[in-house]
Formats: sequence, structure tokens, C-alpha cells
Amino acid sequence: MTSASQAAYQALRDYLNSLLSPTHSDQALAEVPAALRPGLEAFMRGKTEYQDEAGRRMIYAYDLAAWASDLIHDAGLPTPLSLATLNVAELQAATLRQAAGRGPSLSA
Repeated sequence: MTSASQAAYQALRDYLNSLLSPTHSDQALAEVPAALRPGLEAFMRGKTEYQDEAGRRMIYAYDLAAWASDLIHDAGLPTPLSLATLNVAELQAATLRQAAGRGPSLSA
């Protein structure tokens, strides 16, 4: 595994693990890293979402945790995801937002 692939893998693990924290908040779908968004949208079919004041699709924290748990412990990614396609900076920024325990930013 190259150092770039290792960094992408670690950033992905850190992001998914951050969603399992009991202190994380609801998140705008647009703030989910782009490479993971289609899988989350598929997971959310039939589940309740809401819109924030800015009209963005919001995902409840418990649904994010269930999705992350499913990816980590059960089904894995629905389709193979090339580590080279992951935006490490985007994953790291999303992880930091979760770690800070703040809700989604309004600058999308």
C-alpha cells in the first residue's frame, strides 16, 4: 500500500469512527464526503430526513452512526471504493467537525 493509499485509508477509518461517537450531531448530506454520499443515500432510503433552515437535507446522528457501524462491522461499502479517489483533506475536515461536536456549517 502506498503512503497516499495508507493516508486515505486512515482518513476514511477516522471519519467513520467519528460518526460512532455519542456526541456527534446531525449532519447535512452535503457535508458527507463526496465519495461516500451515494452509499449513504442508498442506506437512507425509507428513513426519515429533514431540512435545516437553509433547505439542506439533514441526516439524523443516529442514522449516521448506524450507517458507519454497518460499513465498519457488517456489510462494508456497497461498491469497491478506490482509495485513490478519496479526498483525504475532505475526510479529515469532516472528522474534525465531528470531533468538535459542532453541527454542520452553514457555508456549503
